Amino acid sequence: MMRLLSFCLCLLLISACSDAGSEDTAAPSPEERPNFLIIVADDLGWSDIGALGSEIRTPTLDALAGRGLVMTSFYVAPTCSPTRSMLMTGMDNHPAGVGSMSGIQTPNQNTRNYAAQLHEDVVTIAEALKTQGYQTMMSGKWHLAVDESQRPHNRGFDKSFALMPGGGSHFADRKSLNPTEIPEYYEDGKLVEELPADFYSSINYTDTMLGYLKGRDGDAPFLAYLAYTAPHDPLQVPDEWLDRYDGTYDVGPLATQQARLQRLQEKGIVAPDVALWQMPNFPPFLPLHAAPWPTRSDSQKAKDTRPMEIYASMVELMDQQLGRVITYLEETGELDNTYIVFFSDNGASAVAPLVYPGNTKEWVNANWDRSVENAGKAGNFTVMGREWANASNTPWRLFKGSVGDGGIRSPMIVAGPKLAKTGTTDALAHVMDIAPSVYELAGVDPSSADIFAGKLPLQGVSLLPVWQAQADSVRQSFMTELFNGRAGRDGKWKIAFVPRPQGSGQWELFDMSVDPGETTNVAADHPDVVERLKAQYEDYARLNGVIPAVPQPSQSLRALYPHPCDAACEASFVKFMELARKGPPPPDARPGR
Repeated sequence: MMRLLSFCLCLLLISACSDAGSEDTAAPSPEERPNFLIIVADDLGWSDIGALGSEIRTPTLDALAGRGLVMTSFYVAPTCSPTRSMLMTGMDNHPAGVGSMSGIQTPNQNTRNYAAQLHEDVVTIAEALKTQGYQTMMSGKWHLAVDESQRPHNRGFDKSFALMPGGGSHFADRKSLNPTEIPEYYEDGKLVEELPADFYSSINYTDTMLGYLKGRDGDAPFLAYLAYTAPHDPLQVPDEWLDRYDGTYDVGPLATQQARLQRLQEKGIVAPDVALWQMPNFPPFLPLHAAPWPTRSDSQKAKDTRPMEIYASMVELMDQQLGRVITYLEETGELDNTYIVFFSDNGASAVAPLVYPGNTKEWVNANWDRSVENAGKAGNFTVMGREWANASNTPWRLFKGSVGDGGIRSPMIVAGPKLAKTGTTDALAHVMDIAPSVYELAGVDPSSADIFAGKLPLQGVSLLPVWQAQADSVRQSFMTELFNGRAGRDGKWKIAFVPRPQGSGQWELFDMSVDPGETTNVAADHPDVVERLKAQYEDYARLNGVIPAVPQPSQSLRALYPHPCDAACEASFVKFMELARKGPPPPDARPGR
């Protein structure tokens, strides 16, 4: 109890993470309460939808963006479950209980903040809306429970079909990402013993959600949470989707990235003179070396483009399935009273199967097909690799698992009945802000509602003043931490600490108004700004109970290699690490999910 009281007092005294405010608005009457459809993609890169420059066909999301608002400076956590904890609670991921992820905590992180699941001192949006007469339902990935008490049916959802861990096969075979996390599904708290033979994640999650929507009682408003696992690896699609992007990526990843950047510039979303972050390369003797695209053989190009073809199909298929839900709402006359929020839980992933806790090459090879000829099919574990992840995250730096904007800036679209502002906005926003926005629209006052009594107070701020064109922004700053990576924004400035060997292991400063790609560290030119933002980060860390991981979590360089590795390949990695020990450390990968 003393810890809870201290936390609440700190929130009153410290406002390091946001400057927020919204005009008082009258609570809606019961018949005016809107519905909410919240959709989360899994590991989708920032520029992977057409509205943000992609060549991938996403007509549903593009149409949603066309009638809604695209928030181009919307931030999340570097990986899956920390983001989802902030969505559900309006809290930073540490006090929400997900300061790290299951299986990645270090021995010194033995507090409730690092239990890798929600707890009873936070309120979920489903619990809060349920007290106001909302029917609550979810379908897809949960990833917020270790114990049965934190599964969705115990956290406010009337109906739920939920994948418990971070991922697995998208098909009925339920192959796992690692030996310790079996892809178990629970429906309304009961283990699903067997999936339908034709199960595919995006399709069946949508089927289930449509069933829940059609089976509602009466005219009560609803909260629908549709949490896709696409396009999280393993990259897989039904057979009829395997070749929809055949030949699309023959130009290579760099040309794809440059084409996306040009389209973003033509849309006015990215300035004409923005510099692209250059992904570090590796020495030619290492399999990770990215040879210039024109020098690669046709067979090598075919091998290298296949993962992106499958990835693009996954994204288009997810978009198609979301379209089914929106069409249903339109046909039933409910679309006009429904707020739709879409975003990704983090950026595109650059890692390979060995990144997952407990994985060895022997286990992966024994349990998964890694062949190129079977890429995208059931039983096959294909990943996109860092070149295509870099293109997916255009124009940002780094990938999922890092605090570079490629890991923590998410595509975000909102549409709804009282959305006065449309088009795009660069107003700073954070995933913690969704819950307060939903509460304001639904007439829930966390400062007085009984369900919040004795619970941790929200840290997010309502985005309604931006959505309703009453203010240009509601948030000045935020800070974040995961796996010892630290970062934050304050106005145009971004401060970031990317641990070695992935980064410099030092605080860096970027002027995001002219260098959103984080290509030029200007810390030496602005030491006063660095010290101010470092102090702001320390306030954030104390407030939220951040415990630096000891030892520093890391994965071997081998975890970046996306293909099977023979003896010569393995020997090259050993040689490179021997050289690295004698000099500056090589690039590496953060743990991810």
